[in-house]
Amino acid sequence: MTTLTIGLEHSGRSVLGVRTGIGFKKGGRAASRRPVLAAALICFVPATASAQWIDAQLPRRGELQIGLTATSSTVGARLRPDGTRQPLAEVFLEGIGARQAPELSSLDSLLAAFYPQLGLPVPDSSGLGVISYDVLVEHTRAPISLSYGAMKWLAIFATVPLVYGKSFVNPGFDTLQADAGPAATAFGANPDAFFQDLGAGIGELESIVAADTLDPARQAAAAGLLADAQALEAGLTGFRDQVYVPTDTGAAGQQLNGFYSDVQSGFTEFGLDLPELTLAQPIAVEQAIGLTSGEAYGFDAPQTRWSGIKFGDIEVGLSLQPLNTFTATPENPRPTVPVRLKLDALYRFASGSPPAANFMFDPGTGQGQPDLELHGALDVGFGRRFWLSTFASYNLQFSADVERLVTSPESPIQQGAFTSTVRWDPGDILTLVAAPRFNLSRAITFAGLIRYQRHGKDQYTALDPIEPAAPFVPADLERNTRWWTTSFGFAVRYSGTDWSGDSRRSTIPLEIELRYLKVTSGGDGFAPARNVWEVGTRFYWSVFQ
Repeated sequence: MTTLTIGLEHSGRSVLGVRTGIGFKKGGRAASRRPVLAAALICFVPATASAQWIDAQLPRRGELQIGLTATSSTVGARLRPDGTRQPLAEVFLEGIGARQAPELSSLDSLLAAFYPQLGLPVPDSSGLGVISYDVLVEHTRAPISLSYGAMKWLAIFATVPLVYGKSFVNPGFDTLQADAGPAATAFGANPDAFFQDLGAGIGELESIVAADTLDPARQAAAAGLLADAQALEAGLTGFRDQVYVPTDTGAAGQQLNGFYSDVQSGFTEFGLDLPELTLAQPIAVEQAIGLTSGEAYGFDAPQTRWSGIKFGDIEVGLSLQPLNTFTATPENPRPTVPVRLKLDALYRFASGSPPAANFMFDPGTGQGQPDLELHGALDVGFGRRFWLSTFASYNLQFSADVERLVTSPESPIQQGAFTSTVRWDPGDILTLVAAPRFNLSRAITFAGLIRYQRHGKDQYTALDPIEPAAPFVPADLERNTRWWTTSFGFAVRYSGTDWSGDSRRSTIPLEIELRYLKVTSGGDGFAPARNVWEVGTRFYWSVFQ
């Protein structure tokens, strides 16, 4: 299942991405608002030439090729439509305001009436801070592949992947952006003592003003200071009826502290004391998590999760090799520029375990729908030292009825998000790879890797009734699901077989290759910024001579 706006490599096609834990529940919006988030939120979906060797090698007739390729893909960021990089911590970021804590509206009403009396501008809407989830998703796929050479030019194969997914979530809370905090943390350890001392200081100044024994300038200053102090006392007393009050570090609190300090200094000039003012402290990260999850949002609080080792989507297919001039015979010696072509067609069953709907960032092991994938590999030799391998694939992804979280890909943590059963038609995926190679020896080869990938737009059709007042519709899932990426990397191969694949040397007929790819650019939609390491082995066993 792909989720919404980013992508993570999965079963050779697309996945988190945070494709993870997304889910839709049948029965309409009200019934489906159970805690669920999938990671629908980020669509980590990339198809890749994962587990696909970038060459046109084919087992000989009567030979069994046994392959195992371990692919480790990590995603900690996505690329925006304009190509700029966005850490997942910015994607899953939520400013906690009045929609999570309605009591903040009451505080803002008080400030709107209180601050003008002090000559201060009315502050912006209060917030409890900004919570973010520093996320890293790792996905390991180890497909076991068996390919049998039925004829010199034909092989049949099957692939059974083992999949293991992990997500790491580290919640953070920006207290410097907290304009308000719990009233219980304000006015020091003893609020009653604060207001008692404040009232006592103001009472002493009232006595001085009432005595009218000061010179006219000092008398006017004392009267003005008394008016400011009385306005302060009335406003601060109003805070005692609030659930949240301004913090010392927030903009509103800093203005209030500055005004209070000026009044306190004025009292000192008249030989009077006022108590120190301490405003609220920011809420704890545990409270912030509780305010950004639950049934009102349709998902559980993000948390670290692992899928365990499971079977992924099984593949079966055919390989054809219509051209191979690398193979030399006495009648047909190898040409100066030999060429080898291989064509594959595979069908991928939706046999993997789906992601857990009520957990965020659960990579799962399957997409929820089948695929038909076509591959083509072309090898061209330029002497003994250099050759070029190219690879192209087109992944035709079929539609399926799945559950998805309906939310905004730009801001996945949305109050009012809901799950729904939809018909999902994922966009097709085109992958192009070029690998220029240098043969250091008969056994050791170095290669550069250049990959281009394009993912078509996903389409969704609502199957459950959607209430007219719902904040999102299935079309929200489609936004920015079309994207492209380019990746660069390298490969190192040891081969105990001949490059032509037509003979086996006296060494063990084994190939081992290490590959690395990194997404360097992308755009048009939200694309996964992935790092991929692969270690692959191929062993050739002659079943029939």
